[in-house]
Amino acid sequence: MTATLTTRLVVVGALALAIVLAWAHQAGATVETTPDPAGDAPLARRAAAIGPVNWLSEEIAVVDTDVVVPLRGPTSVDEHYLDPAVAPIRLEPGMSGAAVERLQRLLTEHGVFRGTIDGDYGRETAGAVVAVHKVLGMPREEIWHPEDWSLIETLDHSDILARNPDEPDRVEVDISRQVLFVIRDAAVTAVVPVSSGNGERYWSANGGPGGGYVTAETPRGDFRLFKHLSGWKKNYLGELYKPWYFTPYYAIHGSGRVPPQPASH
Repeated sequence: MTATLTTRLVVVGALALAIVLAWAHQAGATVETTPDPAGDAPLARRAAAIGPVNWLSEEIAVVDTDVVVPLRGPTSVDEHYLDPAVAPIRLEPGMSGAAVERLQRLLTEHGVFRGTIDGDYGRETAGAVVAVHKVLGMPREEIWHPEDWSLIETLDHSDILARNPDEPDRVEVDISRQVLFVIRDAAVTAVVPVSSGNGERYWSANGGPGGGYVTAETPRGDFRLFKHLSGWKKNYLGELYKPWYFTPYYAIHGSGRVPPQPASH
């Protein structure tokens, strides 16, 4: 922890499915339908060539060369996919199974997931997915889309690393993308979603003698992390988890929920 206390913190203001829908009949398409194991929706397996299916009331997604399944279905992805461990499928909070485990391993490889690889799409997995979307400049959703499996491979942190080459060990907060980068030995080792100051007025006990109204703006510039507290710290503004202070009044800290947009005091 001693080495970490001298870590530089840089806060910057800005930085430079294939889904196929089946809607009508197509000549030559032969489809055999079988009951859904969960009893919720039909499961269609291709007998000859996949063609649009005559289910105008359902959204149909071509997942691989052997199976067509509804986009909406039960929470366990393993029930509907021939091989959920390799198919580029849509995942969302509440799901579980081999595909979620595969996603967690992929997110871990890219430094955005630090939780337990357990195959459950919980809060930590959802936060990591939001972090990926933030870095890529995509809508900040907790849903992992089929195209995300390949897009995550385009993550490039060269702009972050090039900005301060003389500081190989530091933390950078990108206010524009609402994400924090941990850099060790000139390499990005962790990417964490953050929520900075929301720009609104609020009453602060530190706003002058007796307190006063101030604007919630995260300071920009170069700082040093100089004070760390363990566990939860509670004050009149709320709770902070393991805060690292970079000014007497501002800290990087955990929270029970991190919104995808600026929402902090």
